[in-house]
Amino acid sequence: MKKAQFDDVDLMLVDPAQGTRDSIRNILHNQGFRNLGTGARLKEIHQRFDDATPDLLISDIDLEDGDFCSFVASVRQSNVGDNPFIPVVGLTSNPTPDLVKVAVNSGVDHLLVKPFSTGQLMDRINALIEARNPFIVTYDYIGPERRTGDQRSSEIPHMDVPNILRAKAFGQMGDLDAEKAIKTAQTKINSRKLDRNVFQIGFLVGHITTSLEKGIVDNTTSAFLLQLLNVIEETEQRVGGTQYTAISKDCESLANVTKSIRASKESPGFDEIVQLKLLSQGIQKCFDEA
Repeated sequence: MKKAQFDDVDLMLVDPAQGTRDSIRNILHNQGFRNLGTGARLKEIHQRFDDATPDLLISDIDLEDGDFCSFVASVRQSNVGDNPFIPVVGLTSNPTPDLVKVAVNSGVDHLLVKPFSTGQLMDRINALIEARNPFIVTYDYIGPERRTGDQRSSEIPHMDVPNILRAKAFGQMGDLDAEKAIKTAQTKINSRKLDRNVFQIGFLVGHITTSLEKGIVDNTTSAFLLQLLNVIEETEQRVGGTQYTAISKDCESLANVTKSIRASKESPGFDEIVQLKLLSQGIQKCFDEA
């Protein structure tokens, strides 16, 4: 089998401690990485992604000038950079359960505990090349499958995404081909995200209207209303330029009704409850017919 070559792989390494950063850089250089940029802050990652997304990002999670995990989630949502599928290895010296959960739920591929050996680091990189987890899409997550084996849900379809790291390591893909593959996958991801959002809108409206019909406007109902508004607003952003643009009108109307209910100090009337149901059903119908 052909051996991976890392000369053309564009890698960014970020660690706030210069000694650790230099040590990891030497490890990577000795393994054949030549196109290797380094940094110490999240600001530098943003600057790098504004220019062009690298093929692999290895970074300490605890950066003083910002939230690295939120940054990764933004990348996965296609809000930052030009490749939401970039492999990401997070580094940490303090893998608390809460930190691990946040990292995994942001879309980080692997979490590596410092200090680590050359073999451990290369095992993670080779796994990203040879056996990267497929992506999944839910209403609140886009990224590598977070569960393994029997834990995986058969209800959430898996999606193989472009692996530019693998392509560069084996010389399989030029820049234009990579750009085309990424855009094709983004279109598919966007369609799946809209499908999950439309489902979530129906789910939330169902719970909200059931409570409102009983005259219940408690903290749970308020939280559902805010969540509904957030899902609607994201859906409106995603339908632009797609075959689902007809959804926009009902989304706008549903958002207005939701805002009205949230702003009112009184229980909503019968008409507003009916509007929630009808607009939710209209969005589902438009999506199904598109």
